[in-house]
Amino acid sequence: MVLLPHWPYAFTRDPDGSVRATRWTSEGALEAVIQPGFYDAGGVVDVAVGPEHPHWVVETSLFQVRWPLGFSVASSHDPEDHTPFYLRGPGEATIYPQGPVPMQTVADPYALVGPEQVVVDRRARDGGSVVELAYEHDGTPWWQGHWVVPFGTERCLVLTAQSQRSHDAQTRAAAEEVATSIRT
Repeated sequence: MVLLPHWPYAFTRDPDGSVRATRWTSEGALEAVIQPGFYDAGGVVDVAVGPEHPHWVVETSLFQVRWPLGFSVASSHDPEDHTPFYLRGPGEATIYPQGPVPMQTVADPYALVGPEQVVVDRRARDGGSVVELAYEHDGTPWWQGHWVVPFGTERCLVLTAQSQRSHDAQTRAAAEEVATSIRT
């Protein structure tokens, strides 16, 4: 199936394999539960016949990635936010792509390290790199990772993932799945 959202939106996979679609309007939230063979979502989301593969993907106009289990897909509600999508998960986890940007934008090894963040790991990965950081926010330990993924010869996508440190393993695994699955 293909689910074409109406902005702003959120999709959540239910344990039974269905997808709960939410669309926010000036009158409030509208919801529909999409199951295989169900193609009328009442204006919440457009539903069409899609590819025959055993996993969900999130598609943008430039690339697609696998939708990791345990994470919802959502848009921002802010019309000024041009991030194509956010993946939301447990422990306040958020994964989102940025770019493509010129490679030189992230050439400095500390370009992705913010104030009060400590580098806990840095490694090369498939022509790009990963940097993992630790920090505190409102007294809670947090983890953040940035995957720099080549996008052509001169540009890259930056995939940022963060969560409370208690959920870093699940968030890291989901971010790695997303980074590994990027297709143009």
